[in-house]
Amino acid sequence: MGSIKLIPPVTYQGGKQRIASQIIDQINPSSQTFFYDLCCGSGSISIELANRGYLPSKIYMLDKSPWGIFWQMVGNGGFDLSKFAAYCDSVPKNRSDIKSFMQELFDKPINGDFVYIFLLLQAGTFGGAAVWTEDGKWKKSGGFRNYWIPTEKSNRRSPVNPMMPLPGTLFYRVEQICKSMFGVTGHYGDIYEILPENGIVYIDPPYHGTAFYGHSFNVLGYVSAIRAKCFISEAVPLSAKSHLISTGFKKGGMSGRRQSLHEEWVSEFN
Repeated sequence: MGSIKLIPPVTYQGGKQRIASQIIDQINPSSQTFFYDLCCGSGSISIELANRGYLPSKIYMLDKSPWGIFWQMVGNGGFDLSKFAAYCDSVPKNRSDIKSFMQELFDKPINGDFVYIFLLLQAGTFGGAAVWTEDGKWKKSGGFRNYWIPTEKSNRRSPVNPMMPLPGTLFYRVEQICKSMFGVTGHYGDIYEILPENGIVYIDPPYHGTAFYGHSFNVLGYVSAIRAKCFISEAVPLSAKSHLISTGFKKGGMSGRRQSLHEEWVSEFN
């Protein structure tokens, strides 16, 4: 992989890009240990492992959303970069037109290219709100971004793009991921379809009390059903072996005001 640093494809609500390094430092997995990244979403934890030289063949990634299909295609070489490039090129060059373009994509029936469309939709949601599929239709937990330009009275002075990242950067990130993470085992399905007996399990369930992700489960019930060593990310400690990773970071909005977010705990089981 050389000096290329992999980055998750898009901004994603609940994604661990900012703190993936601290989480892996806390777990401290051996490079010879099989790592189960469950509820992996945009893949921040597995990407951090790959950036540290962890072999893709030692990583299992599961998610019950289109992310699960994406990682499955990355792992088996089935993600068509030429097709994705065409979809990225179809995004309007005029940034003021991107929001309506996203809404049109969202309103169309789901087809066989839904994984490629999903990445565009996810990049266009405000705050990285989750996008998923249900009953042959797209669902989302938030709206799409406007292209926002500051006025004379705005506290924030820089524009806010309607996609994060924009299509060119999105394609580059996905391209590098496909090249560097070929060989991971990606799986779309329910977490109870995999019950590890060894290795290390990391679970990043939807936070209690946050925007809907399209699915949920009893994470502590799952932990009791497996035998492998397990770590869970949550906004609260869940076991006697819980470690505070982050006391919350601050994020700026279009108003320029800063908002504190939740704490991040990693709890160890088994």
